Amino acid sequence: MTTKMTKKEMRKKMEKVLKTGKYQMKVGRLIFWDFGGQYVYYTTHQTFMTFRALFLVVFDGSKGLNEEIPDVLCFPGQHMTPTPAVFLLHWVNSILTYCKVVYAGIPKILFVATHKDKVPVEDVETRRALLYSEVEELFKDHEGRNHLVLDKQIFVNATDKNDQEIESLKKAITELTFRSSMLGRKHAERLCSLELEIAEMVAAGKQILSLVELEELNSISKVSVLDLEQLHDFLHFQHSLGKIIYFDTIQLRDYVIINPLLMVEVMRSFVTDIGFWPKKRRMQVIFSRMSESGIIRREDLYQIWEQKDFRPILRYKEFIFNILIHLDILAEQRRYDTATGSRLPVENFFVPCMVTQRNTTSFMNTECTPEKAICLAFVFKGTVIPPALPNRLISACLSMWTLKQYEGRKLLFSGFIVVSFDKAHDVVVCVEGNKILLYIVHKTSAGLIVPDIATAVKECLVTTMERISDFYQSTIHVKHSQQLPFHIEYSCSELKCFISEEAALQTNEWVCDKHKLTHRQGNWVVWNQDKIKEQCELHCPGLQDSALNQIPSDVELYRLTAGCDETTIRELAIYLGMTLQDWDTLRSDNARIEIVKYRILVNWREKYSGKFSSIAKALTDMDLPVHTLCQVKRERRAETDIPLEYLDCIPTDEILDKLAPQIGQVYFQLGAAIGLSIGTLENIQSNNPRDLAAQNREVLFAWREDKTVKPTIRVLVQALVNIGRGALCLQEVLTNVDPNTLRESEKVRDKGAISKKLNKCSIA
Repeated sequence: MTTKMTKKEMRKKMEKVLKTGKYQMKVGRLIFWDFGGQYVYYTTHQTFMTFRALFLVVFDGSKGLNEEIPDVLCFPGQHMTPTPAVFLLHWVNSILTYCKVVYAGIPKILFVATHKDKVPVEDVETRRALLYSEVEELFKDHEGRNHLVLDKQIFVNATDKNDQEIESLKKAITELTFRSSMLGRKHAERLCSLELEIAEMVAAGKQILSLVELEELNSISKVSVLDLEQLHDFLHFQHSLGKIIYFDTIQLRDYVIINPLLMVEVMRSFVTDIGFWPKKRRMQVIFSRMSESGIIRREDLYQIWEQKDFRPILRYKEFIFNILIHLDILAEQRRYDTATGSRLPVENFFVPCMVTQRNTTSFMNTECTPEKAICLAFVFKGTVIPPALPNRLISACLSMWTLKQYEGRKLLFSGFIVVSFDKAHDVVVCVEGNKILLYIVHKTSAGLIVPDIATAVKECLVTTMERISDFYQSTIHVKHSQQLPFHIEYSCSELKCFISEEAALQTNEWVCDKHKLTHRQGNWVVWNQDKIKEQCELHCPGLQDSALNQIPSDVELYRLTAGCDETTIRELAIYLGMTLQDWDTLRSDNARIEIVKYRILVNWREKYSGKFSSIAKALTDMDLPVHTLCQVKRERRAETDIPLEYLDCIPTDEILDKLAPQIGQVYFQLGAAIGLSIGTLENIQSNNPRDLAAQNREVLFAWREDKTVKPTIRVLVQALVNIGRGALCLQEVLTNVDPNTLRESEKVRDKGAISKKLNKCSIA
């Protein structure tokens, strides 16, 4: 009689075999993930897809591939009729986007038709042939065709467990799985001892291990101990298999989710279709608000996780928050205390993937018009963009800029967002077909859009798209590819026709197909401003009529005077209609020539309602280049050694108090550069006639109290550079400032004084 082996005896026998190294893997362990097909789940799929997998794309074989599916929400920006063909393309594009190719033709994608029971028996073979011929036609030119398994032609009746085609499906899964079983096999055999330890802990109910615990577990292995590099490879390899979840970033690398089902529970706790919302009234209110506004409060998440099914999450809530932010499932809604400059604890989170409402406001028709906006497009190769991409881009926008309100509504909808860059410029990101469109909208005229702002926004979003693409590559632990899944196109002046960036920058002019309008190369310079070069481009047309008809702001007049000497400004003022007596009066009242130059032009503007066109004419009459005004619309790019983590924070009282006595006699220039009115600056001077530090302090505090544009360290750095003072003084003030004092809601890994050896970065 055979005695049943105990678990301990089985383990000892396995360890003995493993030590010999002479064994073969005769059994393959398959992990099955069933991806929800409802729209709200699409952004979560990126967490669980890996190239070391076989994907079954299941579709209803009782319907034609081009037959409309009623009552189904299609994708953001898609105006096509929802059909099985549309969704097949979506799934294939999503799989190949999230699973970066390491081995040719891997992963494999197998199509499985279902609902055979709804087709008359005598028509099954005809229907099968038709279905798969349509699939062949649908993907005949698809760049991922070599990943598709098109020869199996499986058509099952899932309601009949005795259906022979279910056995055919099992056989196909086994064959396709073991055909690629050598991928990473050396890793699997050599490292399965630690894997066994982890599997036992999962079986015992453990879900998360700290890295310290994992290292201890590795150190006591009776078979083999991995060194740190091997352990690092092990974590990445197991992550790529979907057996664990591990992100090697500063915020997340201290913990490993050894049971990926925990993340399934996390996702379904709040990212779920309306049909699965909790029944309790309190929960219904939370989910309804999230669906309408895209916002969930921290306390709401706590309440959701207090439900019986999700209580295990609470123990790791901070770690889980960081993962959700890393995946852009959640985006922080930042708030600041304008009195102290400290970032307030994050209470609200945006959940873009839960927003299913479409934009019904008049913003696009009223504000985002050819008269006020410019546009470019990120164009993707597939006909359907995986929703995780625009959702992650929207989350990134929310973390960088302030969500705009219009007609009493926050402009966050499915595949659509508007954020405010500053008082005059808005940024629109929306999905349209296979394009993610980026608009810069000026409150008055497209001709007044500052090229540096357009260029900075473009660079920022391109970098974000690259980061998202790199994220999918980082999950497989391979060298990043230089090939991106999108290219850039610029729109015509009507915002409808597009030309590729490569073609636009190589041609002198382009006639758009639809409107037959001629566009010259200079039309796209606004997106590609050289922030280092101070001179205009060769073909610069100068300020457009819309800009020339504008009254210059205080900041613009300051930039003009800062770039010209005393004689030039005095002569310019006389050409503009001011008198020598006006100049002499200001000169006698002010010891500093910078103030005199600035005040004479401010007085001219107030007296004559002066416009840029008058300045342009005066410069021409003086035989000076009118392109001087182009530079007024530009900002010198600020280089700083201040770490990026500080730049989007608001400076505290302590920082401003320490900075004030260090920046010298620049209160007037600094105040003008950061947008304080001439009246405010005169009051500051009057209140503190002989106290230089007090003047600077009042300027800094007055600037910080302006709630229209977020008064960040980044803005202050740019202003200090613009007036020629430089940001080194601010950098020195920040040297011993703990980031926790600026970012209360964020957990900083290394507490205490920041390193004096700082990495150089640019202010965009």
